[in-house]
Amino acid sequence: MYLFPLPHVFTSRNAHQRREVDLRPATAFPALKTIREAKIIPRALVAHTLAERSVLAQISNPFIVPLKFTFQSPEKLYFVLAFVNGGEVFHHLSKEGRFDVNRCRFYTAELLCALECLHGFNVIYRDLKPENILLDYQGHIALCDFGLCKLEMKDHDRTNTFCAPELLLEQGYSKTVDWWTLGVLLYEMLTGLPPFYDEVTNEIISFPGYDVVPPAAKDLLTKLLNRNPAERLGASGAAEIKSHPFFHSIDWRKLLQRKYEPAFKPNVVFHIEPPQDSQVDDPVLSQTMQNQFVGFSYNRPVAGLNDAGGSIKDPSYLMGYGKELGLLRVWIT
Repeated sequence: MYLFPLPHVFTSRNAHQRREVDLRPATAFPALKTIREAKIIPRALVAHTLAERSVLAQISNPFIVPLKFTFQSPEKLYFVLAFVNGGEVFHHLSKEGRFDVNRCRFYTAELLCALECLHGFNVIYRDLKPENILLDYQGHIALCDFGLCKLEMKDHDRTNTFCAPELLLEQGYSKTVDWWTLGVLLYEMLTGLPPFYDEVTNEIISFPGYDVVPPAAKDLLTKLLNRNPAERLGASGAAEIKSHPFFHSIDWRKLLQRKYEPAFKPNVVFHIEPPQDSQVDDPVLSQTMQNQFVGFSYNRPVAGLNDAGGSIKDPSYLMGYGKELGLLRVWIT
């Protein structure tokens, strides 16, 4: 049995709520993300939610927020994740205006490793942007929010969304769309501005001076933002991007082992609030609606809850919930 005190509410938006929780016997603070089932069914978000659960259950990467386990009640879905408390890159970028080239290189390299991992599982992230990238308390990247990803995408497959220029030609896109969005993100981190406006991607990219975008960065951006996905850097895999001169100083093995000391460390502050689980006043869902979430519960099959390992699908077990003395109590059998 695991006990979840709910002492901190740290974000709340749309149908999702996130709380910091004290997971015992784990020694670290995980995060509890709750989703009200009645809110996502009418908005056609069930597939997005199940996609996030499916991706996080497979992945073990130092730059992707690890999923500890998931469970459900008749009204809610629960994600227990590592608690990443350094804030969004969006927040820091908005506050500082732009980042220096070394900091941009560091973040881009860690993101490149995360995306390479996802592509190895035939997953396209699709939604790379500063709002979906967190920093941990040490200053390392943690990619989150997998609700818009596409699963089981082979190298020759195509899909459609709003991000890439190839969509404007009604061609769909493949994994190379993540390299396009990586280029857009790198440009924004370097300059503080997006390379394009209003999704008009056929304009010529304007680059600031060498003190903001040095030649190696400009060359990388030009190749990542190639409008032809077949010619885009990374079309043959992440190794193409890793070997670019912009990353000449990166030891990729050392990076994956998190042995680089981040130049920036967030100032983490805790805000205490009384423990309180949200009340659900939604009508009881029918069994047919409940059946959409069959198999949602998952337990990472690695001893201890503080590591990022494991990729085995969850065994079958029952989970219940209750509340007593400010604790959300979960039984696992």
